[in-house]
Amino acid sequence: MGIGLLSGLTGTGGGIFLSPLLLFMGWSDTRTASGIVAAFILCNSFAGLLGNIASVQALPAELPLYAGAVFLGGLIGTTFGLRLASPAILKALGVVLVIAALKMLGVY
Repeated sequence: MGIGLLSGLTGTGGGIFLSPLLLFMGWSDTRTASGIVAAFILCNSFAGLLGNIASVQALPAELPLYAGAVFLGGLIGTTFGLRLASPAILKALGVVLVIAALKMLGVY
């Protein structure tokens, strides 16, 4: 609930806050946190899609494009995740968090 509030206030996705929380609190290791956040984002995206269907009674025309992007991103992410060591994954997460911070500040 707190992550949802923070995401709503900042206009970002909850995964940006969930993954550092899991890691900094020591609740999971890097790979497990990545999997948890991926499942979290999948559930939120599915809920958003259902909300869209409920409100406009139709699927977005771009849905096949989005589904293809999700599949390709998942494939690439899984491939890199299996090949990279945990420190490299943490560095990649750091880059993503810096980009998210810059976007929130309106710099990027």
